Amino acid sequence: MRRLLPPNHTVLEAALADAATLQCPADVLRSLGNSQHCPPALLPWLAWERSVEQFDAAATVEKQRALIQASLTVHKHKGTVAAVRDVFRILGLGEVQIEEGRGGLRRDGTRRRSDYYLRGERSSYWASYRVLCGSLLTIEQAGIARRLLADIAPVRCQLHSLDFTRAALVRNGYGRRNGHYTRGRI
Repeated sequence: MRRLLPPNHTVLEAALADAATLQCPADVLRSLGNSQHCPPALLPWLAWERSVEQFDAAATVEKQRALIQASLTVHKHKGTVAAVRDVFRILGLGEVQIEEGRGGLRRDGTRRRSDYYLRGERSSYWASYRVLCGSLLTIEQAGIARRLLADIAPVRCQLHSLDFTRAALVRNGYGRRNGHYTRGRI
């Protein structure tokens, strides 16, 4: 690196050039911007550079690479239902369905009744939504999902619950009430 300095360089500049000499092959430098070829130790820096939300939520290197690769698409669609679905899919949390608004009337005039829907048409509940998961989530995964939704979902909306009661989970021995799972709502 000293050869790149101008002829009037100082002793300090020469020492810094010697200390900052990179011992890195050129092919590794070329791959730093590609999430599929970037060395695993440098993936957090690439995620930081691309403003990837909740990078630590990805459990494996493959999921981290997929999250970085999808970051541009997520940022394009941030604040939409599609972005929420994409992030759940990328992290391997399964397919989700999103229900918006808590009004109890359907378009045909019939009523829906549950703990989510409210009686009457109340304008203050239009921004509330819930996420119906098709797969079992642990309490830890649900916490990760909530943090992701806080970053990805529209700011005007409020998450009511993560609901995975429709997942085939409880009676097959996979999900047990041992402190890692709940009955299906968080």
